[in-house]
Amino acid sequence: MPNDDAVPGASIAVQTYGDFLNFNPHLHAIVSDGCFLKDGSFQTAPAFMLEDLGEAFQYEVLKMLKKEGKINDVIIENMLSWRHSGFNVYIGDRIEPDDKAGLGNLARYIIRACFSQERMVYVPAEKSDGGIAKVIYTSKDRKSRKVFTALDWLARLVTHIPCRYEHTVRYYGYFSNKSRGMRKKADADDIIPTIMPNKLSSNEARQNWARLIQKI
Repeated sequence: MPNDDAVPGASIAVQTYGDFLNFNPHLHAIVSDGCFLKDGSFQTAPAFMLEDLGEAFQYEVLKMLKKEGKINDVIIENMLSWRHSGFNVYIGDRIEPDDKAGLGNLARYIIRACFSQERMVYVPAEKSDGGIAKVIYTSKDRKSRKVFTALDWLARLVTHIPCRYEHTVRYYGYFSNKSRGMRKKADADDIIPTIMPNKLSSNEARQNWARLIQKI
């Protein structure tokens, strides 16, 4: 039966870059596999259908852009006729509560930097053909690489620096600051509902969370 008190939780990071710092807006999210209830229990959600989530995501984004006056019904109709919608949703494997390595890797990935120094080679002007400093960058899958002038590389990089006071990571539902504050006031923040039985004590869970925060 539906429960009006059920609240999901999500941490979402906004990212704007593709593999070669091209403009490629997308979201990385850690989402609860169900909803938290007021009594501290957790209700697992049914399996998600990727096709349905993709259509829902497309609908919400287009509705938001129309409300902001960025697009109109003519543009929306045109976009809906495209063979490839430009919208895609991917769901990774479930991470169990005691999988510290998995949680750490995912937390680092959702707010990863826009480029990797390990895949970047800087060629100073005196060692470059034409006397212009260059950057050689290898793709994430190591299958391709591109050469940029140093200034072009910097120009691509600065377009992805957030504006002042702009938040690139947002927390929703059960994970929001408001919800956490209300639970703390009610002295109920020690309740740690999970999908699977959690073997960690409250103190161990706090230490684990602090470890993840320190990593990112």
